[in-house]
Amino acid sequence: MTGGERMVTSLHDLKRYAGGSEVELPGFLSEEPLIVKLRRPSLLHLAESGGIPNPLLSTAAELFKNGTSNAMKNGEGLAEMGKIMHCIAKSALVEPTYEEFEEAGLNLTDTQLMYIYNYVQTGIDSLRIFRQEQGSAENHKSGGNAAQKPESNHEDQR
Repeated sequence: MTGGERMVTSLHDLKRYAGGSEVELPGFLSEEPLIVKLRRPSLLHLAESGGIPNPLLSTAAELFKNGTSNAMKNGEGLAEMGKIMHCIAKSALVEPTYEEFEEAGLNLTDTQLMYIYNYVQTGIDSLRIFRQEQGSAENHKSGGNAAQKPESNHEDQR
């Protein structure tokens, strides 16, 4: 195949994508990452199919259009955004499922929910940037600048 030719993505590959990819999230304990399998559902499809309840649609539209910072203009916006983040996590988590976290008595952290949202919107590359920003903020808060562990990409690359 020459450099300009492209092949149609096979149905086999599409089915594999639908099964999700392994993604590293911040753990419940800072020293233990949480590896989950996530898929990337469409925010538009969630809204269209009722995966996002009608009262939250305006906040979901704001989130889709302008990202998280503009969706949290006030306390009510923050509460609605939290509900939307949970809707997204329910749809994105393949293994373990959102329901399995609930059955285990575990609530996803705010940071985990944000990682899931960022992954759903832009894929694994956005998480690398998000981790770097989080690392800088943590170093600033603690006053330290110790070397960070190198990031490992746990995304399924079959």
